[in-house]
Order: sequence, then structure tokens, then C-alpha cells
Amino acid sequence: MKTRYLFLFLIFSLSSFNTDHKFYVSVTEIEYNGKAQSLQVISRVFIDDFEKLLQTRYDESIRLTKNGDSEKVSGYIKKYLSQKMEVEVDGKPYKLNYIGKEYENDELIFYLEIPGVPEFKKIRIKNSILIDMFSEQKNLVHVEYKGEIKSLILADGKDEDFLIFSK
Repeated sequence: MKTRYLFLFLIFSLSSFNTDHKFYVSVTEIEYNGKAQSLQVISRVFIDDFEKLLQTRYDESIRLTKNGDSEKVSGYIKKYLSQKMEVEVDGKPYKLNYIGKEYENDELIFYLEIPGVPEFKKIRIKNSILIDMFSEQKNLVHVEYKGEIKSLILADGKDEDFLIFSK
């Protein structure tokens, strides 16, 4: 667990020295909440990369700012994430509910949730965020289920995979 956070810290702190970074990575954490029977999802991307994607895909005038984005921008974000992220638990697909976002340094953090998820053994995750924009994009996914943490690295050509849990 400490190694994972050290890795995340290094990735995001090194990138904050220069906004013109040369690598493309997102980090998504999925945690199962047994009491609420839900999957809670936090995904981090670089603001400049996501802004470029929104400008290319939807509207050249989009600017992501900490001072508040328009409802239109939130709609584009919700639409894009729903197209690029999928979760299937024990063979059943679930809809990700977009809760919101926040800005932290040069990162854009998305909050999502999947309610009504019973205990499971197998989870399939698709995360192709930014792969359509940057072929070098890597999407790290960490899933925590009943104290067990497993990870995936998803990229162009392999934007989905599954994990099996023993508990």
C-alpha cells in the first residue's frame, strides 16, 4: 500500500515541475463499500491533457478552471467518462454515476459511484480515458475489495481487463 502511494506521489509531483509533461497517465482507484454495497471510484488525470481532449472532441473554447466550469463542460465530462469507463461485476454490467470533480494542482479528480453492487469474485474494468487522444496513455487502476488490493495497467490495444478476488 505504501509503495502504491509513493508511486502516485512520484508521478504527480514530478509532473508538477513542468506542465509540458512527456508522459500520459491516469490513476483510478476503485474501492468496495460493503455497508453501502457500492463501488466508489476516484480517477485522476492531468488537467491540460483532459482540457485538450474536450477542446478537440467537443468545443475549442473550453477552458478548465478552478473557478468553476459551465454546465456544458460538466455535461461533456459526464458523457466522455460514460463512454470510456465500464465496470462489470460477476458478468453483470453496472452504470457509473458521475458525482463531480475537483482540481488539485495540475490534476483533475473525478468522483464516480456504482450503487447496488453485491459481494463479488470477478470484476472487469474498461478504462480508455485519453487513449483516443494520446496513444502513449497508460491508465493505472487499483481495486480494493475487502482489504485486498489488485492493480491493472490499461493502454492502447488493451483498455480492459479483469481481476479475480478470493474473499
